[in-house]
Amino acid sequence: MKHARAATPPASKKDSADGEQLSPFEPQTLPVDRGIRIAIISVVAAIALVGGYLAWSVWGNQQLAITQSPAARAVANLAAIVKKTPGVAGARVKLAEAMVANDQLDDAIVQLKAALEIEKDNAAALTDLGLIAMQRREWKLAESYWLKLVDILGATEMASKDAALADVYYYLGTTYVEEERYEDAVANLKKSLSIKRDSSPAHYMLATAYQRLNLPDMQEQELQIVVAFDPKQAQANYDLGLLSLAKGDKAQAAEYFRVSADNAPEGVTKPMDELAKLGTASVHLASAQRLRTSDPEAALVEARIAAALDPASAPAVKLVAELAEQQKDTKRALNAWERYLELVPGDKTATDAIQRLSANAK
Repeated sequence: MKHARAATPPASKKDSADGEQLSPFEPQTLPVDRGIRIAIISVVAAIALVGGYLAWSVWGNQQLAITQSPAARAVANLAAIVKKTPGVAGARVKLAEAMVANDQLDDAIVQLKAALEIEKDNAAALTDLGLIAMQRREWKLAESYWLKLVDILGATEMASKDAALADVYYYLGTTYVEEERYEDAVANLKKSLSIKRDSSPAHYMLATAYQRLNLPDMQEQELQIVVAFDPKQAQANYDLGLLSLAKGDKAQAAEYFRVSADNAPEGVTKPMDELAKLGTASVHLASAQRLRTSDPEAALVEARIAAALDPASAPAVKLVAELAEQQKDTKRALNAWERYLELVPGDKTATDAIQRLSANAK
């Protein structure tokens, strides 16, 4: 039996009152779908795997296909294979995946259902149908496919270690989030993570479910796991920034928003919008310098905000390094000195500090 493949579910698309789509960095947003469109990459291998069709038939169509897109050529080639071997479920699944890559969703569904007529428990076909249903936001239909796959894959001997089953629980949990069945989402996402503990997408989706259940501490715990796996994950850093703001920790929020802004997809402005709300780097740096003697702890907060607002500000980064070292925050101080050395290459104060702090950290 062919197992389900890892993919990411479609993004949530909630609209604002004026009809403008909200930013994909709203905290309730789900990860963006790459889905089964990536299957086009494996089409060449699929031609060999589905069995028996002569490779020259593909080559022989090259001159005709040269004006077509790669996806369209794949559809044409795989359609020829299906015509030659109509009773092979795997061939129909590969054709369907090429059709998805070519934006032929209705045609893909026809092929996937035909594959299920040949093999009623074909996990690949059921997975692709579930992903298409999610892409179309047909959540109840998607749920039905995931539940069927849970029954099929959960009955196998190695179910407790089956990465494909972990993916299905992840898809089901995501579907339940969209259906606003958050407790069910949590239960299924935990099942996914019990099999595949290092799944960053599942941890993020669990954080989303906890956010919807108004459990910020548990949301934060899951987001911290996400950034432990991927420190530059823009969405998780953005959400952590919002949580830090809610707790009144503006310096930490600014640092999370900076990481998010530096790694956000083109056109996503939410992290920069949040940074802009904190004011200007020059004002915070001036405040930090003013407070340096009288209140070094408050000065460090101001310096951290200034450095997050303007990462290229050598004075702000240096002040963070000096104040953090003064307060025996070795890790923060070391990171800041390393950043400062990048801004001012060869600076002896920075190299000495890095050597000193590195030795103390051992």
